[in-house]
Amino acid sequence: MMSYREYVPSQPLRQYVDCYWHYVSGQAAPAGQLPIQRCLPLGSIEIILQVDGMMADIFDNTRQQWEKSFRIYFAGMYTDTAFWRAQPGTLLFGIRLKPESLLPLFGIPPALLLNSVVDAEAVLGISAGHLYDEMAGVFDMPRLVSVAERHLQQRLGKLAPNRNYVAEACRLIRDSGAHLTVEQLSDAIYISKRQLERHFKLEFGASPKTYQRIIRFRNAYRYARSWHSDKIHWADVSYESGYADQAHFIRDFKAFTGHAPSALLSDRQSFFQTLESVVD
Repeated sequence: MMSYREYVPSQPLRQYVDCYWHYVSGQAAPAGQLPIQRCLPLGSIEIILQVDGMMADIFDNTRQQWEKSFRIYFAGMYTDTAFWRAQPGTLLFGIRLKPESLLPLFGIPPALLLNSVVDAEAVLGISAGHLYDEMAGVFDMPRLVSVAERHLQQRLGKLAPNRNYVAEACRLIRDSGAHLTVEQLSDAIYISKRQLERHFKLEFGASPKTYQRIIRFRNAYRYARSWHSDKIHWADVSYESGYADQAHFIRDFKAFTGHAPSALLSDRQSFFQTLESVVD
């Protein structure tokens, strides 16, 4: 049986980090097949470490084949579901970043990682290697979180004040539950709609409207996961998450996951992300 848990970041880092998480993979099927996990598009960017050195398999949508992961890697913001699988008992540790924090903290525009997995050591050099070396073989979760916090705090201390319209738009989208129009967003940060769309596309590789759809889906997923009965009322999920109607919710759920919402009940283990500790 797989194990997954999320951890809240310290107060100074909550503007930049959604959560930390750990995942221990479950057993293979009787036929020896490894269970395939879905990594949903939640509007975030992950730094993932294969703590025990057992590399996972990640499906490359472009090449249409499974490929071995790196020992520490970035998983960019996805606009659909990513698929991966791991050997039984594999331990992964993740740092889930708010997408607008990637550029100030690491100097990497999120557009370079869109819908892709990238070797962190290839883009960050020895700092990524040092982070991995401190975490490799560590199975104590508080210690892993402490190491991650220290590395991020060091980067936070080097930040220079700088206004970023895209970062402001991202925060407004999340704070509003993705209810604002692009025009309302641009008015709120005092730039034109065209400027906002251009800057957003340049930095993120996706439009503000796409990010809004992802955040609305994320809110619906979180709300559905918090449902405490065996029967989920999808109309309530749709309404509470800001969809115009249930049909729009179902359309987005299928677009982002490839499945109908009922898969959350029939195949709950493969939807492992809980969003239990996310601080917007």
